[in-house]
Amino acid sequence: MKYLSFIVLIVLFISCKRDKLNLNVSNIEVTTTTTRVDKLLFEKDQTTYASNLEKIKNDHRTFFDLYSNYVLKIGTFDSPGFETYLKTFVSDSVISRVADSVKFVFNDFSKTEKHISDGFKHYKSYFPYKPIPAVYTFISGFNQSVITGDSVIGIGLDKYLGADCIFYTYLGIPQYKSAKMTPQRIVPDLFYAIFITEFPYRDSIDNLLSNMIYQGKALYFVEAMCPSLPDSIIAGYSPKQMKWCKQNEASMWTFLVEQKQLYDIERLTLQRYTGDAPFTNTFSNESPGKTGNWIGWRIVQSFMKKNPEVTLPQLLQMKNAQEILSRSGYFPE
Repeated sequence: MKYLSFIVLIVLFISCKRDKLNLNVSNIEVTTTTTRVDKLLFEKDQTTYASNLEKIKNDHRTFFDLYSNYVLKIGTFDSPGFETYLKTFVSDSVISRVADSVKFVFNDFSKTEKHISDGFKHYKSYFPYKPIPAVYTFISGFNQSVITGDSVIGIGLDKYLGADCIFYTYLGIPQYKSAKMTPQRIVPDLFYAIFITEFPYRDSIDNLLSNMIYQGKALYFVEAMCPSLPDSIIAGYSPKQMKWCKQNEASMWTFLVEQKQLYDIERLTLQRYTGDAPFTNTFSNESPGKTGNWIGWRIVQSFMKKNPEVTLPQLLQMKNAQEILSRSGYFPE
C-alpha cells in the first residue's frame, strides 16, 4: 500500500509540474499525413518504381527537391543526369540493405505518426496562424536526421534504427551518439528542428548564458509540444544521466557562477557546455554532454513557473537571457 501511495505521489508531482503545458487539445483539428518517400523509392519492381517516381515528381516536388539537392546532393529533377544518379543511390547494395532495415523497423509508422499529430495539435494551440508542415520520411545515407523546408519537414529514418544497429557500428559512430539514434527520438528531434527553424538564435550577446537560455527554450518548446514525454527523452539522456543531473544540479550551477563561466564568450567554453559530447569534462565522466542546455531548460522552467502571465510565444520572442535568468528565481539547492 505504501508503494502504491508513492507511485501516486510521483504521478501527481509530474502532473503538477507540467500543469501549464497540459493543454486540452482534443478539439483541435490537425490533419497530419506522412508520405513514406523511403517506401516509394525503394520499390524493387521497376514498373512500380517508375510510377512512384512520377508520383513524387508530380505530388511531392517541394520536399523531393529539398531531399535530393541537400541530402543526396545530386541536384533536382531538372539537373543533368539526375535520374541516373538517383538510380545509382537506390540500387547501391549497402543502401538497399539499409532500406530493408528501415522497412523492418518502421513497417508500421502509425504510433509515431499519432505522436507527431498530437504534437502538432499543441503547436496549433500555441501558434494558431502558423501552418502545419507536410511530413515525409526518407533514407539519407546516414547524412541527416531531420530536414525542414517551406511547408515540409522530413525524417531520415536510417538515423533512428536503434542504438545497437550494426550499421552504426560499421560507421564507427560513438556510443554516446548511437544511444540517441532510436525511434523514440524521432518526435522530440522533429519539434526541436521546428524550433530552431522558426525561432533562430538572435541574441546580440553571444555568451554561454545566452546559448544556455536559447537551448533551454528549445527543450521547453519540445516539452510544450510533447508534455507526455519523460524529461530524459526530451533532453536526450538516459535515466541514469538524468538522475546524475538532478543530483548535481546545485553543484554544477555553483561551479558556473563561481568560475565566471556564464558570461564567457570563448567558443571552446560554449562547446564544452552546450555541444554534443560523451560527458561534460569540467564536471565528471559520469555527467552527460550538453549539461549547459539542461541547466538552461531548468532556468526557463523556473522562469515560466515564476511568471505565469508569460505565454510560450511571448517567451520565445524574449531576447534578453539575463532578464530571463533574473526573473526566474532560479537557485538550485
